[in-house]
Amino acid sequence: MKTPRWLWLPGSLFGRTAWVIAAVSIAFQLFTLAVIFYFALVPLGRHATDDLAALMLSSASAWQRAGVDDRQTLSERLFVEHELQVRADTLPTETFTRYLPYFHLLEKALSARTGQTIRLGRGEFGADSGYWARVPVTTWDDRTVWVQVGFSHERVAVQPSAALLIILLVGALVIFFTSGWLARWLIGPLAQLARATQRIGKGQRPLPLQESGPTELATLAREFNRMGEEVETLLNNRTTLLAGISHDLRSPLTRIQLALGMLGDKPDPDLLARIARDVDNMNQLIARCLELGRDFAERDSLSFNLCDLLAEIAHEQAPGIEVRGRKGPDCQLQAKPLALRRILSNLIDNAARYGDQQSIDIEYDISDKHVEIRILDRGAGIPEDQHEAVFQPFYRLDPSRSSRTGGSGLGLAIVRQIAQANDWLVWLAAREGGGTVAHVRLPLAK
Repeated sequence: MKTPRWLWLPGSLFGRTAWVIAAVSIAFQLFTLAVIFYFALVPLGRHATDDLAALMLSSASAWQRAGVDDRQTLSERLFVEHELQVRADTLPTETFTRYLPYFHLLEKALSARTGQTIRLGRGEFGADSGYWARVPVTTWDDRTVWVQVGFSHERVAVQPSAALLIILLVGALVIFFTSGWLARWLIGPLAQLARATQRIGKGQRPLPLQESGPTELATLAREFNRMGEEVETLLNNRTTLLAGISHDLRSPLTRIQLALGMLGDKPDPDLLARIARDVDNMNQLIARCLELGRDFAERDSLSFNLCDLLAEIAHEQAPGIEVRGRKGPDCQLQAKPLALRRILSNLIDNAARYGDQQSIDIEYDISDKHVEIRILDRGAGIPEDQHEAVFQPFYRLDPSRSSRTGGSGLGLAIVRQIAQANDWLVWLAAREGGGTVAHVRLPLAK
């Protein structure tokens, strides 16, 4: 989604996360302060100013109706008990800026009780300063006179605006520091992941990421570490593959070069046959590499019937090798058929090569989550400690270079790499009664 022009956001993920957290937190803080001000402070201020207005008017009325001799005593008592002063003469006052709503509420309360427009002014209040208001008072003979009632500025010494401002500023600082720390805590692993990805792009293995923190980030780090190991294994396999291909191609090429040098006017038929066999072995090796590249290039998963695929693969095997399939329930599979065909063909070819010309069985089982295919032979078997080693490129149990016994050493390596590329599982196990079982497990599509 495109960011609106009026909304500025930092370029980095850390900056954006911190900015969004801070902005939302400050907005919520302002909303909270507004709610407190409107629903708590304003009603309290309204009640307080109404009580003060009633006290000021009653004090002015009592002072006006008191005798001349009693006014001094009453004034002293009002000052001591309520910090109020009442006087008949006009005390000069000046207007002032009303930062607090308290003064507006007090003027509104005085005006409502007297029916006149009352305004406060600032002036002297004893040795200090205070606020004065001229209010009308009804005398004993129903005349209306105006007197001044004042109170000290200490009565309104509270500063809710300053308190709210301090709360807002301190809250903003706390929010900015907290959002920055939280964003760094969350984005830090992603920044490490970005640096590690750059190392992979340069062909270097990244350092393992810490698999800690929130569940999602820990899972991401764990999967990235696993991916790094797989990439390193893949690169090592490809390097070994290229080195092995170069080595295996160099040997027949050297023999061909020597054979060509030995050819005369009447070439030896056996020499020509050896040259033909070397060329055939080279073609087989190159074909294997081309097949591997084609299988990795397959991208789309297709729906196909597993029974039909197994029947086709069994029919394509060399004559003289009996492939027996245990027919099970129909399985409509969603996978990459070329990759699966390459894996099964290589496993069956491997079983045929080392199966002592005995029959090969193909079985499969279906569960709720996966389908497992098994290729069973009755050969000499593979030592248990070498079940994983045989999946390495150019690893041979038989050091012979013969295509009948030693092979190229790429069949099982290709099987493992194709399986890993598709998140499939391939492993070997000993067969009861002798031989080997090759397992292929594929997840069923949801």
